[in-house]
Amino acid sequence: EIADLDAFGGAAAEHVRDRLAASVDERAEPADVDPLVDWPAIRELYPDLREVARRLRRTVLESRPIRMRHHADGDGMCASVPVQLALERFIDDIHADAEAKRHLLKRLPSKAPYYEMEDATRDLNFSLEDQARHGQKLPLLLMLDNGSTEEDTPAHETISHYDIPILVVDHHHPDPEAVDPLVDHHVNPYLYGEDYRVTTGMMCVELARMIAPGMGDELDHVPAIAGISDRSKAEVMSDYLQLAREAGYEEAFLHDVSEALDYEAFWLRYDAGRDLVNDVLNVGGDPERQRELVPWLAARAERDVERQLDAAEPHVEHETVSSGAQLYRIDVENYAHRFTYPAPGKTTGEIHDRKVEEAGEPVITIGYGPDFAVLRSDGVRMDIPNMVAELNEAFPGAGVSGGGHLVVGSIRFVSGMRETILDALVEKMADAEIDEELHSSLTR
Repeated sequence: EIADLDAFGGAAAEHVRDRLAASVDERAEPADVDPLVDWPAIRELYPDLREVARRLRRTVLESRPIRMRHHADGDGMCASVPVQLALERFIDDIHADAEAKRHLLKRLPSKAPYYEMEDATRDLNFSLEDQARHGQKLPLLLMLDNGSTEEDTPAHETISHYDIPILVVDHHHPDPEAVDPLVDHHVNPYLYGEDYRVTTGMMCVELARMIAPGMGDELDHVPAIAGISDRSKAEVMSDYLQLAREAGYEEAFLHDVSEALDYEAFWLRYDAGRDLVNDVLNVGGDPERQRELVPWLAARAERDVERQLDAAEPHVEHETVSSGAQLYRIDVENYAHRFTYPAPGKTTGEIHDRKVEEAGEPVITIGYGPDFAVLRSDGVRMDIPNMVAELNEAFPGAGVSGGGHLVVGSIRFVSGMRETILDALVEKMADAEIDEELHSSLTR
């Protein structure tokens, strides 16, 4: 109980402020760690990742909430779950309240590989309610495996009207001119002349190790799973796989973990599924349960995929385009099971994989519905974001949007223009250059 209280002023107050600022700066400094594998692409990103780690640690020290948005796929979960665990441990170190991490950190999956207006509106609404009802500070928004593209900018612009900083760690093909003015930090391998082979999961394992020192070998298997999930063809995948083997994970089991994550992401939808996902990935989870659960989930996923392909494959249309690439088309709205696993993107990807094995040549696959098309390619030098821009210019009434990676992505359009847009897409794909050395990272 305080009987009397005087406020500092003048030089004394400034001295205290300087001491507090210096102390926060010292505590916010990230751990000094070396990359798990010796890879120039990761080392180039280290200064940016350290800056993000520093900002996140400072946010915890300031008792400011963090809302973490991530793509709801294997790579997105390999990115977000380690960072979540690292932040929770740092929160426990800083705050005496055992419930602090529940109030200061939220992990929120996004179905699309970009920040949708629906998600942004929810985040903003919940943040303003928490501020009004509980006196919480407005949060910092951490975007993982999304946030880099032109499709993200409407949501970023909405958030920018409030004091909500945005940090982005992503590996989708970026639009820095549109995104950078709206975010505080933007980490993307494309900004350093690299590409999607550097997955977000690989970057975020390094980020987690900077946030919470002393994590040891808990995360050694995660970059390999992230690479498998996003079909990374990086030259260091063999190093990541060896690192996982040393941690007790054979490659076949890592593939099962990837399939299990994809399967659970579908059924969880907008739920983070914290404990379940932690067990499947074995990051802060139960390793014995992982060994029991993963094979069962992977088997269920394989069964459902086989059932889907049995129904869809007889309806796949095939043609050879002028470039020599094999083009396959499937109407996933009418010739695939709906509202069940696998989703249209996964269905298209599985069909594509089979056709690549069968054809042994450059292959393009389009899975389409009333107002969308999912695009997969292998051995073809495509640029899907550029195709979207060109289609928008050529057909202003079609409402074309979308993107993703250069050679893997999806687009949307108004249903009345479906045939026109699909025909135009095929023409553009036929004009795409064949590259025998180019292999796509086929995200599902």
